Amino acid sequence: MEKFIKPLILKGRSKMIENIKILLYREDKHIFDYVDFKDDSIYQEPLLYAYFCNPERGKVNLNEILYGYMKDTYQSNGIEVYSDVNGRIYVANIGWFLTDKLNKLILIKKKNKSYELIYKNKKISFDFEPIDLIKGTNIELLKYSIPILGHCYFDVENNLIDVEIENISKLQKRSLSKAYNLIKKYAPYQFKLINFVVRKNVIFNIDSGLRNSFSTMMANGIAFFNSYQEDYNEVFFVDDIAHQTGHCIFYALLEDTSEFIKVEPSITIEIISYGQNETENRSLYILFHALYTYYTTLKCLDACLSEGVFSGAKKHEAIGRLCFYFSKCYKDILLIDNPISSNTRAKEMFTDKGFKVYSEIKRTFIDLGDKWRKDIEKGYSLSNQPYNFSYSKFVKLNPLNENNR
Repeated sequence: MEKFIKPLILKGRSKMIENIKILLYREDKHIFDYVDFKDDSIYQEPLLYAYFCNPERGKVNLNEILYGYMKDTYQSNGIEVYSDVNGRIYVANIGWFLTDKLNKLILIKKKNKSYELIYKNKKISFDFEPIDLIKGTNIELLKYSIPILGHCYFDVENNLIDVEIENISKLQKRSLSKAYNLIKKYAPYQFKLINFVVRKNVIFNIDSGLRNSFSTMMANGIAFFNSYQEDYNEVFFVDDIAHQTGHCIFYALLEDTSEFIKVEPSITIEIISYGQNETENRSLYILFHALYTYYTTLKCLDACLSEGVFSGAKKHEAIGRLCFYFSKCYKDILLIDNPISSNTRAKEMFTDKGFKVYSEIKRTFIDLGDKWRKDIEKGYSLSNQPYNFSYSKFVKLNPLNENNR
């Protein structure tokens, strides 16, 4: 996978960048006077995806997103900015301006590189917090809510919901950073892919019954982590970083699905019944996407466990999570190839490129299954697990003792 996947991701990312440039030009034919056309890092800004996917983007100020990337001449001219309900103004690539004003202001960059805020023709005082990069990465933690992402936060019935970010970010920032650096040290290639594709992170806290992940092309380049259980630690974040950033990588990888899937990507592979006539159709694309995130998660958990990073309850949890994903991966591979040793149906569904990715996922599942067979065959019970792994539930059926420390 390592030898061929990065060029495919590069190709997909380049196409995404090209599309953003086209959309920006259509929005403002003078846009490339303000920002550097050749600086592709600008066009990977996730808030640009959020802007163009926003059903009410006429109410959003595009310059507020691009200001931090503008040439100095235009920054010194100033732009209109709008504070949120807490008086905060977020400017990408710069940081947070904290005020007590809930209205329109003017933001100006001074010659000495400092900033000035004007409210009703008067300078006002403010606090400033620069962007918060996760230690050891180039990835930003969005520690407060940003209005432009509001349309991404919806429940399973597509109702917009309020999402708590500020408090949970303070609580879990250390565990997030620790987990990222474990992946960086022990799964370096996966970390390179993450650092290559992901630009921002959001830690949030809602009941997982409302929705667990907000991963979406509407905010491409942002990984969202639902830290709703009190016992979450760096083990959870190794799992969820691998999983949620796997979504972002997959979006870039399959930018053009026709290069990977032969049949109609929306073809139904599985129908899940929830009772009371409620069902969910899982398409081939969704299944392929899920398999890829299981692959990234298994790789990162395996890397940490193999190096003896975790001990005691944390090791117990990591092995529980590993078994959980083996179970999910096995069931989903069987939906394509049953028996699992066959590749006949997969070759009918995937192009050569797609089959190569799928085969690597399947090979990794088999190889790691053999590697961890002794633990898998201990017969850990997963019968009380919800859709997302819960260690508090796992330990009830699988108590920690001398045999599994």
